[in-house]
Amino acid sequence: DQKEQVTPRRLAGGQFMVQLEAEGSYQCSSTGLIFEVTGRARITYSLLSWSKYARLVQRPWIVGGPLFDVRCSEPGALLCIHFPHCLCLGG
Repeated sequence: DQKEQVTPRRLAGGQFMVQLEAEGSYQCSSTGLIFEVTGRARITYSLLSWSKYARLVQRPWIVGGPLFDVRCSEPGALLCIHFPHCLCLGG
């Protein structure tokens, strides 16, 4: 399960962008996100603030971990995204 490390280009507004040229698994060196693609794609992504979206989370669910906005130039090429896991034990 080989993942190629990619360093994203930083864009305005705290966005990241990677240009992936071929099929494979790629891991962002800044966020830990892993993108699996079937071919060439440009992926733009950023962290969002939970303050705008927390009201959409209803009990028994709670807010936990980062919230990402991910966009792909070729949506059919993006097979899946592996998000980093966060776990806080003991408050």
